[in-house]
Amino acid sequence: MSATYLNTLAALSDPRTFVVADPAQKKLDEGLTEYDFAAYIGASSGESLDDMTFKAGNGEYSFIDQIRYYSNFEGPEPCIQIGYPELCFNIAEAINRGWVSGDAADWYRKGITASMNFYEITDQAAIDAYLAQAEVAYKGNNADGLAQILTQKYLAFYQNSGWEAFYNQRRTGIPEFLVGVGTGNGGRIPKRFQYPASERNTNTTNYNEAVDRQFGGEDDINAEMWLIKE
Repeated sequence: MSATYLNTLAALSDPRTFVVADPAQKKLDEGLTEYDFAAYIGASSGESLDDMTFKAGNGEYSFIDQIRYYSNFEGPEPCIQIGYPELCFNIAEAINRGWVSGDAADWYRKGITASMNFYEITDQAAIDAYLAQAEVAYKGNNADGLAQILTQKYLAFYQNSGWEAFYNQRRTGIPEFLVGVGTGNGGRIPKRFQYPASERNTNTTNYNEAVDRQFGGEDDINAEMWLIKE
């Protein structure tokens, strides 16, 4: 499991933790239980594959919940590209940024509740207790509140929405992805996809013109396209 995702869940005492992941075996051996958030540890995406493999084999990391996801040939939940939780967080973000009027806190809470329900967490008292936590309760139409919206949106993307988590992180910088030798690319998160080889080979004139115009002649995965430039 990814540290960016799982460790964020665990740090917020999020009940989705217990649904999507198994506890790290080493933590169980140390006396923690499957109901202790501290037993859930994700691996940094910046680690080398050798280090990650060794630590995983040593029981230091959590894996995806084996029973939920591998007990049969049918997925436990549908794959959704643009779901209701995402819609709620989109509206909350728009209100937070002042693009539209409305109650950002209400849409933020609706998005979290909908994501909880998606994982069959329906105990409203438990959801309300989660929402009341200092780190979860909406902090207002400011930068802190926006970070909360974007973080919860990221958590709700798990196993869904294709590349949208990456696109949102590229657009907003939230969450902060962990980088290192395991990331490759000089420890950087790429900004874009390169043009496919078919464009270079069969549409060379237009390909060269587009790369020259946009990226100074280099089809660079770290270059910023117009969509994300200030």
